[in-house]
Amino acid sequence: MDYKVVQADENWFRENISCQYACPVNTPASSYVERIQEGDYDSALGLNYMANLFPHILGRVCTHPCESACRRGKIDEPVSICSLKRVAADFAKKEYPKRRSVAIKNVKKKKVAIIGAGPSGLAAGNDLAVMGHDVTIFEALPMAGGMLSVGIPPYRLPWNKIEGAVDWVEKLGIKLKLKSPINTLEKFDKLVEKYDAVYIAAGAHKSMALEIPGEDLKGVVHGITYMKDINLGKQKKVPSRVAVVGGGFTAIDCARSSLRLGAKEVFIIYRRTLKEMPAGELEVSLAEEEAIKILYLTTPIKISGDKKSKVTALECIKNRLGEPDASGRRRPEPVPGSEFTLPVDMVIAAIGQAPDAGFIAGKSGVKFTKWGNVKVDAESFTTSRKGVFAGGDFITGPRNAIEVIGDGRKAARAIDKYLSGNNERKYEYFFSDQEPARNDLGYEKIPRQKQDAVPMGARWDIDKEVELGFSQESASKEADRCLLCHYNIFIDEKCVLCGGCIDVCPCNCIAMISRDKVETDDMPGGSMPDDWDAVMAIDEEQCIRCGLCVKRCPVDAIKMQRFSYTEAAV
Repeated sequence: MDYKVVQADENWFRENISCQYACPVNTPASSYVERIQEGDYDSALGLNYMANLFPHILGRVCTHPCESACRRGKIDEPVSICSLKRVAADFAKKEYPKRRSVAIKNVKKKKVAIIGAGPSGLAAGNDLAVMGHDVTIFEALPMAGGMLSVGIPPYRLPWNKIEGAVDWVEKLGIKLKLKSPINTLEKFDKLVEKYDAVYIAAGAHKSMALEIPGEDLKGVVHGITYMKDINLGKQKKVPSRVAVVGGGFTAIDCARSSLRLGAKEVFIIYRRTLKEMPAGELEVSLAEEEAIKILYLTTPIKISGDKKSKVTALECIKNRLGEPDASGRRRPEPVPGSEFTLPVDMVIAAIGQAPDAGFIAGKSGVKFTKWGNVKVDAESFTTSRKGVFAGGDFITGPRNAIEVIGDGRKAARAIDKYLSGNNERKYEYFFSDQEPARNDLGYEKIPRQKQDAVPMGARWDIDKEVELGFSQESASKEADRCLLCHYNIFIDEKCVLCGGCIDVCPCNCIAMISRDKVETDDMPGGSMPDDWDAVMAIDEEQCIRCGLCVKRCPVDAIKMQRFSYTEAAV
């Protein structure tokens, strides 16, 4: 194997902290987990507010791409980063930090309109207000939060957590206009004329149809409409046997909500296997724990009804998986002769959502892609109409909250740059020599902790939150599992190649490499010195940051450095 010397610069550090690099808003996960190790929940919460804005919410519903990237997963299981985010919010003394908008010098305040008060719109509004702009958010629904409020049931995300986040953003002076849909071209044009910039973050609230016979029968509803009606208090009970078609988070939410509204038996119909299911294993396990029956490799082909046009059954066919389709998942193919009938009283179609962009169709000046999505620049979120930006679910279809928050924050920077004449923001980097503090020296053997939950017999009120988070004791143990990847080992030129660090390393991640196995063409600072017969190589993937090599080195050639960065206005 050949080795290559690379420069440990800011980009290297950022990519090397894999959890943070995987997060759409670069949440400094290892840094806030470290604060939880120290029992400093307020600092941990503050670090979250710097990046993801809504830790009380995301600690409950984030799809946590950081955990998929977590190096601890290569040892046993990833650190429960998402749940630790909630820990910071649950135990901090100050739930919401005080702040004020800070107008940049010599920049005139501009007026910005945002269409949609969902996570993307709120994130953009927050940042633009902090930058000193005059922000107004127009929301069609009677409450803010978008899909957080009407798409997620309160037993997963309590309404007071959404209300608290919205109030916190409003305190920056943002004007929030509820029940104010921008749903016609005339309204949109007036908005563009009145405001210096417009950000469209209207979400994806249009349900996709099953397109099978019987979909017009009484008792057939679409998933997002069903969840909206529940959250708005319009849907208060359901019949005995309910079938939900789909495999995403909305499908799971519809199924679990149906049990809480009186269903005796609930089925989820999914055309692929658990491996391909978008909702993921955790959500599926929660559904199965509540006795929801999941029929994998099954596709509905017809909905049957009685003489009064009420649903009586769902006809289905079994599948087998064929070759991968455009999504990269194996295509479900029907198995001839495998048809069967499932007696049900209600069918909920939760197979996907799409943006409703009808209000800017036609002569709005906003161009669309050939797939019918709004055409935007990938970096700046600008549309083809001057001063109009778009992001979040509105440009892609449904995604998770952290991704659309990321869109909102990036769009805010682009809007601010557009309004302020190319004002930009930069990162400032900090390095310090220190070793991590540990509560438990056997941290590499600590198993992943489980959250507390409401007992099964007491969880059937739709307003009762089921997952209760970690206790402080469990949080401390889970935080100690973190490998703290923002700490890194460096060996300088004082090294005498004694090999002591190799002997003491518990994970065999340090090796002595002869110079003929090291590529030096792109070596920072020039070629390898002539008197170096070998170099020390560190496998960052295996290092657990125990610091034993630092203590063992007889010539003080090994240092551990802690890396952090912050964003600042130029």
